[in-house]
Amino acid sequence: MKWHIQSTSALQNLEELKLVLLKNRMIDKPVDFFKGVSPFNISLQDLGIDSEELAKIKDRLLVAQGKNEKIIVFGDYDADGITATATLWQFLHAKKYQVFPFIPHRLRHGYGLSVKALTDLLQDHPDVSLIITVDNGIVAHEALKFLKDKKIDVIITDHHQKDEQKLEALAVFHSSQVCGCAVAWFLAKELSDQEDQKLLTRLLALVAIATVTDLMPLLSINRFLLMYGLAVLKANANLGLSQLFSLAKIDPNKIDAYTLGFQIGPRINAMGRLADGMDALRLLCTKDQKKALALSNLLKNTNEDRQNLTITLTKQAEEIVAQETAEKIIFLDSPEYHEGIIGLIAGKMTEKFSKPSIVISRGAEISKASARSLDGFNITEFIRLFKEYLLEVGGHPLAAGFALKTENINPLKKAMQAKAKELLAEQNLEKTLSIDAVLSPQLLSLETNELIDEFSPFGLANPKPVFVLQKIVLKNYKLLGKEQEHLKLTVAFTNDQREYEVLAWYRADLIKHLSLGAQFDLAVSLDVNSYRGVDKLQLIFRDYKILD
Repeated sequence: MKWHIQSTSALQNLEELKLVLLKNRMIDKPVDFFKGVSPFNISLQDLGIDSEELAKIKDRLLVAQGKNEKIIVFGDYDADGITATATLWQFLHAKKYQVFPFIPHRLRHGYGLSVKALTDLLQDHPDVSLIITVDNGIVAHEALKFLKDKKIDVIITDHHQKDEQKLEALAVFHSSQVCGCAVAWFLAKELSDQEDQKLLTRLLALVAIATVTDLMPLLSINRFLLMYGLAVLKANANLGLSQLFSLAKIDPNKIDAYTLGFQIGPRINAMGRLADGMDALRLLCTKDQKKALALSNLLKNTNEDRQNLTITLTKQAEEIVAQETAEKIIFLDSPEYHEGIIGLIAGKMTEKFSKPSIVISRGAEISKASARSLDGFNITEFIRLFKEYLLEVGGHPLAAGFALKTENINPLKKAMQAKAKELLAEQNLEKTLSIDAVLSPQLLSLETNELIDEFSPFGLANPKPVFVLQKIVLKNYKLLGKEQEHLKLTVAFTNDQREYEVLAWYRADLIKHLSLGAQFDLAVSLDVNSYRGVDKLQLIFRDYKILD
């Protein structure tokens, strides 16, 4: 792994540390960064949203309310789409609109606003006259034409990238700066009165979940949304979320971005992956204690099924990939790969083997694929080179999805592997660890960790700081975990006898490469171990480099 050290001079005090962290994150307004800006003070101009589109939406909703027209909020089956649906549906329902939510089913309908999903929707709601999308719709041209032919108006709210084709929609409320749930929340804010402030504040909890799970960069507006949303979650989460916290044994006072990204988000996402996203939506909206308990248990159990299935299939995939070392791209397909977890498998393959990965759920006639990549290799552009084999494709530089006829899998595999060997040089495949600075021994303290915590919540674009400790000696080590999969290192600086504990999660393999007395530079992040009311600094292993 390559190291990119942003500040190579060893930091000597907290003032130097704070200045370096601000510089590395290109934070030019420290007061706003640390104190936050209320989401209620963020304008459409800040988001790049056209106020003329908002005027069209207000006029259309005024007509719908006057005629008591049926409105559908059309969402998506991931955590962003489910929370976005819950946000806009709850707001419009509170405003006395005749409004119903709809979440497409991954296997029956596929992604987004599709003719398949709309056909099923219209069977249940034949009298609908207005559909509002959340977290989707910005490139759904076929579905929009279908709705236009049926004289059903469509308002699109989305954050995904537009294309050049004209949208057949009544209005478009779009910003690429925030997640889909946040776009829905800002629309609700623009439609609100003073009496709606309490509801809008409570809904910021859902915006926080979506901001983290949809991997939005946690600077500027997204940081403020998350800060305020976390405050709501800590003070008064809704009934469904409170049940999720209880089952996950989460202390509400300690909820942070990690909690949302790795404990709550996966439970919501699991429903869209393996079951029905509507049940996750029901949990977020219910006011019934028994339903909240039953639904939270359903989410918990479904997520456990997802975890077990992912572990099993990932192990199988790893065994296959380990035999194909000559290939520059990982290409896997199987009828056993559930469509809902192929993205997770692809992500794990890319993380483990440092190669772009494509994982296909093989169907009888049509197959679905998910892809993940590394910085420097745009996987969506790569996939589009093979459009003659594909039915549809979409995505971002690091993640994509596509569909194809099953009969095209083998020729596509050969073509992609050949092209990847042509395009990919070795340097494209090496991971890079971004390191903030070199840290002096005197800064390994609880006070330093307190300063670092001021920069939280951490996530994309604002990662938890990583530091290099130079000239470290391994004094001892101990295996941890039920399967001895973790490692605790005891280390010291070569010129200092004070010892420090370093936790290396899932890195028991390190003992094969490090012997007692070995000298190395160590990359770590700082953390605190609280035991029986006593706080103790601990270090989290990120990487190492043996000294010659």
